[in-house]
Amino acid sequence: MKHSLKIIISSLTLLFAFANIKAYDFKAVSGADTIYYNKTQNPKIVYVTFDETKECSYAGDITIPQEIVVDGNKYIVGGIGNAAFKNCYALTNVSLPIGIEYIGDDAFRNCTVLTEITIPEYVTKIGYYSFGHTGLKEIKLPAVKEVEGMAFKGCKDLKNVVMHDSIKVIGDFAFMDCRNLEKVNLPVGMERLGRSAFFNCVKMGEEVTISHKTKLIGLYAFGNCHSLKVVRCDGTAYIPYCEKFAFGDVRPINKTLIVAPGAKKGYLRIHEWQDFVNIIEE
Repeated sequence: MKHSLKIIISSLTLLFAFANIKAYDFKAVSGADTIYYNKTQNPKIVYVTFDETKECSYAGDITIPQEIVVDGNKYIVGGIGNAAFKNCYALTNVSLPIGIEYIGDDAFRNCTVLTEITIPEYVTKIGYYSFGHTGLKEIKLPAVKEVEGMAFKGCKDLKNVVMHDSIKVIGDFAFMDCRNLEKVNLPVGMERLGRSAFFNCVKMGEEVTISHKTKLIGLYAFGNCHSLKVVRCDGTAYIPYCEKFAFGDVRPINKTLIVAPGAKKGYLRIHEWQDFVNIIEE
């Protein structure tokens, strides 16, 4: 019994010890802000993180510096780590340094009063659920390879999205439930549009253009996009494959499909495209 009790006490001691481990390697004061950082494999680069011992590490207006000096050592701030600002309900503004290269998973998730942010041009990663359920009203996305799944899911105030034409993938549920989204451009370089990417974007603009590079449009990608009236497809040599109900489950699809001259017969042979009420060549 005593032996078992010792094991239980030892286990609890370890549990509480790990529970109090800080998520950050060090912190630094920048202006009026205390920012938490973790080291990377590169000894000169750090990324922004949070203090696990606090319910919320950040509030108000925060400015992230390009570089910091700690104990005489200079570090470059290279990114925003996973969940760095997650659930910071009182975060009103974040100024990101121009040199960061990535924004991690859940980085700003549930920052409900964060209404605007400028993403630097060198960012190459927009992580999973990174801006989900924030108060953003518009966003301009740089030349990232992929907008990862759920990146902007549930941003109910988001009205305008501008995407760099080099973006290749818009992930599953990326803009799902952005019910006030009115204006968005699909990148010219887009190869894949994920499942339910724009599902429930009920105010989405009347027309979208799908480029000739697009190979796949996922299940319910445009489901419940009631304002969408015209789909313009540039594909001729290669017609995008649509998963079932890519444009919603109502049949026939009460929208106009505009295709390149001579391409109509090709679209009429393919499931989903053939269900459009009106297909015209232009």
